[in-house]
Amino acid sequence: MAPYSLALDTITASQAQRASFADHRLVLAPSNPEHRIIRATVSSVSAPAENLRRIIVEAPELIGFQLTGPDEFFGLFIPPYRGAELHLPSDTSGSNIRAAVAAMPDEHRPSLRWYTIRATDPARGRITFDVVTHGVAKPEAEHNGPGLTWVLGAHIGDEVGIWTCQGLWHRGFTSQTLIADPSSVPSARAILEYAEAFAPEQLHEMHLIIVAESYRDLEPFLIADWENKLGSLELIFGPAAEFSVTTTSFLQQLDQFHHPATRSHYVWVAGEGRLCKEVRRHAINNWGLPSNSVQWCPYWFLGKARP
Repeated sequence: MAPYSLALDTITASQAQRASFADHRLVLAPSNPEHRIIRATVSSVSAPAENLRRIIVEAPELIGFQLTGPDEFFGLFIPPYRGAELHLPSDTSGSNIRAAVAAMPDEHRPSLRWYTIRATDPARGRITFDVVTHGVAKPEAEHNGPGLTWVLGAHIGDEVGIWTCQGLWHRGFTSQTLIADPSSVPSARAILEYAEAFAPEQLHEMHLIIVAESYRDLEPFLIADWENKLGSLELIFGPAAEFSVTTTSFLQQLDQFHHPATRSHYVWVAGEGRLCKEVRRHAINNWGLPSNSVQWCPYWFLGKARP
């Protein structure tokens, strides 16, 4: 499986960014757009890092599709098992897509998993998203959830469904601290790319803290691309089962040294559920941030699949 680059063939990065986003300022949190279900096809499967899979899907309905924000998440409908026909909910008049899926007959019900968009190509109708494999290589591994099983067995031509959603991050606060584990690093990197395209003067007041098991979990050139552009970039390592403990301990060290990341006016944290909860608590109790200045979003939960 060959590495894949996000470099675009014929347009500059800034042109691509302008085409990809409806809002080029994002000083307020993105509004909730109208949701759609789009049937799409896998057009590329690659591995930018040993423990990272990159999937590209495309559909005519995605031509001209614009994101509400750089950390936009979406629902991915996948067949219940390899080789099964993909059925999609027909009644999407409400916003509760989980209920719409649950109402489908058992034999037709797809799995619904949640991911964030790494990049879009509106001209070609493509969405790119990254999935961390946590070192698992085989789709049939015993403790795989439905999402990882599908990702590890994905092939060009596979059909999926996309439930469009929204982003959460905004740049209304100049000084920001972003905290991510491997599952949310693609979102954090997309946020930085957005800021670089539309508010480059803000980068020196943005701080990035990443917790990972190893470099094998991370897209290449992360440090080289950003360490000289940001206010600070900190990379810490620990077992996935201890991401919350490792991160909380590190934040306490930063407090002792009055690190500038502890004085930000806005915190964005995403990743494992316990990690997000502990970071939110620390930011409110130790850094004095109001709860509405902490954007936290659990992407996964240790030991169980996200509903």
